[in-house]
Amino acid sequence: MNDEEKEILDEKLVRLRQLSKNLDESFTIPGTKIKFGMDALLGLVPGGGDIVSGVFSLYMLRAAIKMKLPKRAIFSMFLNIIVDTTVGVIPVAGDIFDIFWKSNKRNLEIIEKHLNKQSKS
Repeated sequence: MNDEEKEILDEKLVRLRQLSKNLDESFTIPGTKIKFGMDALLGLVPGGGDIVSGVFSLYMLRAAIKMKLPKRAIFSMFLNIIVDTTVGVIPVAGDIFDIFWKSNKRNLEIIEKHLNKQSKS
């Protein structure tokens, strides 16, 4: 990987980290260490908030596909999004689940794990 490609990849990672933080850990519940983000807030919107959140999550999946992550990693990321979106649709329980599941943070970790392996080889 040349310097220009590395710089482009680093810029993508910065954007993905920010997206993950915005969706999963933007806010802290006062008096606790529990963080939540726009994903949980969008889940409060009846009839589509979780779907909108799932679409934002697909951006990270698309980035992973473009980075040529292995199919197994892509599939794991896809499952994280499906679980988050499907359970998130359930009123109240889904909203609580959204606070703790953090599919975007999980997916970012999958991307970073793969890229770390790739850079070591």
